[in-house]
Amino acid sequence: MDSEVDSSLLAPSTTHDSVETGSKNLRKGRSAHTTWVHTRTARDGENSRHKFCIHCTVTPPYSTSVSTNMRGHLESKHEIYVDRTPGPIQVETVRQLQQLYTRAQSSGQTEEIDTQVYRKYLNQDVINEALITLIVVRNLPFRVVEWPEFHTFCQVLNPESSDFITTAHSQVTKKIEQSWQTHKDIVRKKLQSAVSSIHLSLDIWTSPNRLLLLGICAHFVDCSQEKRLKALLALHTVANHSGDEQFATLLPVLKDYGIVRKLGSIVCDNATSNDTLCRTVEAYLREEEDIEWDSTYRRIRCTGHIINLAVQAFLFHGLIKKEQLESYDEQEGKGEVGNEEDQRAAFRVMGPLGKLHNIIIHIRSSAGRTKEFRDLAGRIIPLDNRTRWNSWFQMLTVADQKAGAIDTYTKNHFATLQVDYLSPEDWKRLRTIKEFLQPFHRATLETQGDHATIDSVLFTMDIIVQYFEAALVSRLPPKLNNTNTV
Repeated sequence: MDSEVDSSLLAPSTTHDSVETGSKNLRKGRSAHTTWVHTRTARDGENSRHKFCIHCTVTPPYSTSVSTNMRGHLESKHEIYVDRTPGPIQVETVRQLQQLYTRAQSSGQTEEIDTQVYRKYLNQDVINEALITLIVVRNLPFRVVEWPEFHTFCQVLNPESSDFITTAHSQVTKKIEQSWQTHKDIVRKKLQSAVSSIHLSLDIWTSPNRLLLLGICAHFVDCSQEKRLKALLALHTVANHSGDEQFATLLPVLKDYGIVRKLGSIVCDNATSNDTLCRTVEAYLREEEDIEWDSTYRRIRCTGHIINLAVQAFLFHGLIKKEQLESYDEQEGKGEVGNEEDQRAAFRVMGPLGKLHNIIIHIRSSAGRTKEFRDLAGRIIPLDNRTRWNSWFQMLTVADQKAGAIDTYTKNHFATLQVDYLSPEDWKRLRTIKEFLQPFHRATLETQGDHATIDSVLFTMDIIVQYFEAALVSRLPPKLNNTNTV
């Protein structure tokens, strides 16, 4: 049984009196009818081929013979949005769907048709990939698939999704493993077919649960697109920072991806353990693969790390021992407090910079004081760290912006922070240090990422050396306090 089509989806049955009666023009008139109702025909002296906007108050009013132009005018000048009449295909589609549902209702098959329509848009592989991406990228618990609220949300979007999303968290691990293997195979094929050598960047990081993780990233030129690509090959635990331990972790990864003989350069920081790693790689390739791989030539040092070492030499040389800093950083990273007064005294030797460090540690050492300072400044001052590049510059930048809040906070806790109180002269010196560190911050940003090249790195290092020498002589005061030089 046929059914009437929704009148809001069909062209009006009447046409404007100016529309010609030819079949072609009739269709055109009907499709533009809702636009032309906002117009009038030409008057004496006006272009008879144009229609004139009835909403315009200017003389002459806007006119055109093209309905699209008139719709644009109505929207932009009068904020009138004309609903465009659907075309014949859309009208026929609606008619057929209405017939289909009318027949289904008479035979009781509506629910079956709904199910088929909903299921048509569900793809098991796509759903699995989207689900594990959500869980992994957003670090959600695997038991999210057991939350009734999660499944309610999914079934609101598609009532038939219940059969496509697992309700057992144990299945999430399997799906992640399957996805990992699929993507790993894709990366393996790209690496093996690369038109360049496979260059690696390596670094060891400490995870929040205190595990040492060796990150192995590959950089290469893809054969199909001839573009530089990068991929994280592994993030494996290592027992320590030694070169031998890193090699024992790295070699199985190279073999797994089949790229031992395609190894190019290795980029890592300036630790001596990385020298050992590269020499071990050189010996292995010469003895096992009969490949000459010069560890001196192939070992590329991290520019950001070099800049960080230069800044540390400027800030700490002769003032605080490296071992002390490492111990303090580790304690502060864990939220632990050792001998608080000894630590403050050690940093105080640095002058105003050490005083600022002590104030920030005091702010962060309790939730109540953190809230107090946040209420004063609207944010927290970043904490410096020996291994976090540019952290001292970032600390100084924000501290300079929130100098008033720091001064108020220090006075509120003057009994404890009296020795670390920053005088106007101290603030002047801190701003001088901040200005000095700014080019190092910029150089770090300019020489990192995919677009940094060897020539730009060498040029930047030359500029940094010249700047360092000139600034030490002409810009910095000879002392940060009355007794100690930088």
